[in-house]
Amino acid sequence: MILGGLAIAAVIFRSQLGAVQTTEWLAALLIFLFWPLLEWAIHVFMLHRKPSKLFGREVDFLLPQTHRWHHADPWNLKWVFIPLHVYPIVAPLILGLVWLISPNLAFACTVLATYFLFALHYEWVHYLAHINWCPPLKYYQRRVREHRLHHFRNEQKWWGVSMGLGDRLLGTAPHASDIEASPHTHKIIRT
Repeated sequence: MILGGLAIAAVIFRSQLGAVQTTEWLAALLIFLFWPLLEWAIHVFMLHRKPSKLFGREVDFLLPQTHRWHHADPWNLKWVFIPLHVYPIVAPLILGLVWLISPNLAFACTVLATYFLFALHYEWVHYLAHINWCPPLKYYQRRVREHRLHHFRNEQKWWGVSMGLGDRLLGTAPHASDIEASPHTHKIIRT
């Protein structure tokens, strides 16, 4: 709901600022091209971050904890969406970064609208992977299958959720039969 509100606000605000300029289209294209790698990196380095020691004390952030809960109970929709505790930290960071790099307000709104719409698409695909329905479109069927392989075959592969290009570029989307099932994954795949 928060993400949808941010996306709608950015789109509406941008629509009030005149024609979209070439630099804005290029920025949207760059986000599209960068998204698979960003999604992959967030999944690998943030969501699957293991607890670590710092000055003799264990450090375990809430985000990877909630993601482990999601892996432990993948059909529980409570753990499917971006956790609420993420927004007060990440939203100001994204807004501030975009403001710093933007030459004007229109450019900033275009970048934010594009980013938030891609994030909504991520949430949609992730939701589809954790329910018993999928649109009869090959793209979504493939995304759902690969995310389910991440949960039910090997949690160290198939990191991409809404896009699989990051996995293909980085070699983490093997043929399922080529990868041994992880002892940490669930054994039941709903269809």
